[in-house]
Amino acid sequence: MSHPFRKKWGQNFLRDPNTITKIINCLQPCASDTILEIGPGDGALTSELNKQSDHIHVVEIDPLLVAQLEKYNYSNVVIHRADFLDWDLSHLPKGFKIIGNLPYYISSPILFKLLAWHNWERMLLMFQKELAQRIVSKHGNKSYGRISVMCQVYCDVNIEFMVSKNVFRPKPEVDSAVLTFFPKNNDLPDFSAFSKLVKQAFSQRRKKLKNNLPEAYKLGKIEKWADSRPEEISPHEFIQIYKVIFVG
Repeated sequence: MSHPFRKKWGQNFLRDPNTITKIINCLQPCASDTILEIGPGDGALTSELNKQSDHIHVVEIDPLLVAQLEKYNYSNVVIHRADFLDWDLSHLPKGFKIIGNLPYYISSPILFKLLAWHNWERMLLMFQKELAQRIVSKHGNKSYGRISVMCQVYCDVNIEFMVSKNVFRPKPEVDSAVLTFFPKNNDLPDFSAFSKLVKQAFSQRRKKLKNNLPEAYKLGKIEKWADSRPEEISPHEFIQIYKVIFVG
């Protein structure tokens, strides 16, 4: 297929059969699964998933790619032409699986939408290597930030393997990494409130928490962490901070 690649949508299509097989094996699809694929492109993953699952939904923003996917006449794939950030997840059944190669410019907003939904069983997502390393980074590292905290509080997340930039067309500038996410089911903070708290805590990375959360500090609620910078505070400690501020 000859496709005019859209730079604005970060299009890089996977072209290596071995990598495609490894990715799908990590998802562990079975016939009864409902699978959501984000940004199927020209169907490199879809065509393999199609053989293993009876219920697949793909969300693609590019009308030219939607037209191409429709030509395959998949019997078990529902194609949605939409911007994923605007797409309604509510009609998918509880426990669905998610797969996707996320374009760098929109990776974080998509990931935050999926974390907030939390009605899925497993996610297998590909990110640029730098973002993948930020997601799994431990506190105390320069790469540790808001996205590290949010992912690690709401999910068990692991880097499965690295993917060379050479297996994509057009070739991106950097390598990628495939990550698995499993939702945590223990007593979790309210997503909206916790997300705002963590965002505010990291609003000025080099400042101490007492400067970034001044109201909570004035009320004497975060004395234990007042002189710590946000990157020094573990995900578990952020949960403690949330409980002190919002639960009491």
